[in-house]
Amino acid sequence: MKQLHALITMVLLSLVMNINAQEARLVKLTNSNGMEAIVSNYGARLVSLTAHNWNGRLEPVVKGYNQLEDYKQDSTTLGATLIYIGKEHTETLSSKVWEVVSSDNQSVSLRYITTEGENNLNGKLNATVTYTLSDQNALDIDYRITTTAPTTLQVTNGICFNLSGDMHRSILKQHLWLDTHYTNKLDKGQFPTNELQKTRLTPFDFTQPREIGERIKATINGYYHAFQLRHPDNMQKPAAILFDAQSGRAMTIYSSEPTLLVNTHGAQSSGITLQPLHAGYNSGMEKVDNSLQPGQVFYGATVFLFTTDPPLIMKTK
Repeated sequence: MKQLHALITMVLLSLVMNINAQEARLVKLTNSNGMEAIVSNYGARLVSLTAHNWNGRLEPVVKGYNQLEDYKQDSTTLGATLIYIGKEHTETLSSKVWEVVSSDNQSVSLRYITTEGENNLNGKLNATVTYTLSDQNALDIDYRITTTAPTTLQVTNGICFNLSGDMHRSILKQHLWLDTHYTNKLDKGQFPTNELQKTRLTPFDFTQPREIGERIKATINGYYHAFQLRHPDNMQKPAAILFDAQSGRAMTIYSSEPTLLVNTHGAQSSGITLQPLHAGYNSGMEKVDNSLQPGQVFYGATVFLFTTDPPLIMKTK
């Protein structure tokens, strides 16, 4: 375990030295159980996260890079806070250095305020993201956003998970459960259209836990699909559960948003992204309004809860 911590420290020091040291910072969060999360204010991104396996060993569970240049060249905006603005879905804040507003051992808040005209917005956008690593072994991400000019808004994360502890190992044997009966069809820009399609008898039916690779060959190039959640207004209900039988790790996702985008980054993948989206329908089957007006405040929350005692539905024979 000491060797793992030493390796992570070396990687993070390397990253620090390759970012403008006067502007960029890395903040380490540690809970009472020894879990660690590393957050960078370059893109308000999660750089590293460890979680225990079945015998208590801490191992990495998210993908990350050693060098800043790798983050700049990665079109998937790995680990970053993603805020899409306007009809053109402009996203540039993942390449900005955010202000660290406050931090302690288990939480960090970051803020970015756009200038007039930035991201094609006539006014200013004020975005705050808070990462909290709780003693319940959960990573909480909270968003608060205001604007001085009307805009449409989409907020999510670019975190890529692999629960095996080996970031090069395939995820196709990991099991996925989703609280959904419908996909939300995507447009050419890969954003939800609010046109729902049933998942029953399709490769997109995860109402019972399935290995990710079980039917992935029936897709065009892996999963890149948005799912309308069955309990969109209830954060007490899990949106998804990911389980790796070999390590014993389970990750349960809770979200304030009604849609979850699942991206396996191809059909032969070593990582999966689970991105809540402010799209689709609420519990009353009313279309979600993703516009933001001056005077309004957008709030969003996502929780990634890690255990080694998976929910009964995820226990495999």
